[in-house]
Amino acid sequence: METAKQQIEEWRNQAGDTTVMSASAVQDRLFDLWGEVRDMPLVTQVEQWLSLTVERELFSGKELVEFLDELDRSLTSEASV
Repeated sequence: METAKQQIEEWRNQAGDTTVMSASAVQDRLFDLWGEVRDMPLVTQVEQWLSLTVERELFSGKELVEFLDELDRSLTSEASV
């Protein structure tokens, strides 16, 4: 779980400094993250975003930060259970 939190934090920092990110770059990051959370309930959030990478070409930095904030909250609440 700690690795997932580190990945989220690093990606959030990068996304916050980025206007847009390509779907392929988002997909690469999501697959890395999926490997860390595949046995956790929040894997469905990651899988939903993975499906979006097939449908879209670009993601804004702002929406990625919001998604990563949501994932981080889910990960934190899951750890406290």
